[in-house]
Amino acid sequence: MLFKLRELSDLFADACVRDEAGQLMFLSLYGRDTAIQQLLAAFTLKVNEGGFDSFHLQDPAGESHLVHLGNVDRLEKFTGKLPRDNLFGNLVHLWLYDPALIRPDRSNRVAWVLVDGVDAPSDQSETIRTRVWGLYKLLSPVPLLDTWQQAVLSRTGDEVVTLMGDTPYPPLGRIAAARVGLPEHFPEIVSGMVKAGALTQEATAPVLAMAA
Repeated sequence: MLFKLRELSDLFADACVRDEAGQLMFLSLYGRDTAIQQLLAAFTLKVNEGGFDSFHLQDPAGESHLVHLGNVDRLEKFTGKLPRDNLFGNLVHLWLYDPALIRPDRSNRVAWVLVDGVDAPSDQSETIRTRVWGLYKLLSPVPLLDTWQQAVLSRTGDEVVTLMGDTPYPPLGRIAAARVGLPEHFPEIVSGMVKAGALTQEATAPVLAMAA
């Protein structure tokens, strides 16, 4: 499925991720080089100068999805050209992304998971489940055993894990995303579970208990 960029002609997105406030985190866009350059220029201009602080992606059914830009200086870009002999002619593929997606913030204990939508939705969910626990272990200031996975996720998942598909700004296109943010009191939660006997080294290896 391709989404038409409503504000400029001949630009189409196949994937877009926004945060809980609708701010752009990732965009995969196709178009002519001149149209791509026009869009990037509009991102850097003020609104009263003809620039954008937001844009809309329109799906094939005609529904528009709002995307806020936020601070464009934080976005990184990567471009590539499709082979000239493709069905659509000389096209450029642009990726815009917030580096937070690929660089976990261990100081603030925040990280993201993105899953390519080539897999079935059930496979996407399973991949997210696996990666979420890996980020728990990466971000946690206290060591976590894999045998604690089910207990810890059951206790903290609703507070820590945001499945972007469940927000007012779900991912667009064949992509899934989740945000992991450990609270400052996470060590106290783990400590309390250990003291209560909910976490032991003898626990059996679990399956991540998190809503698909």
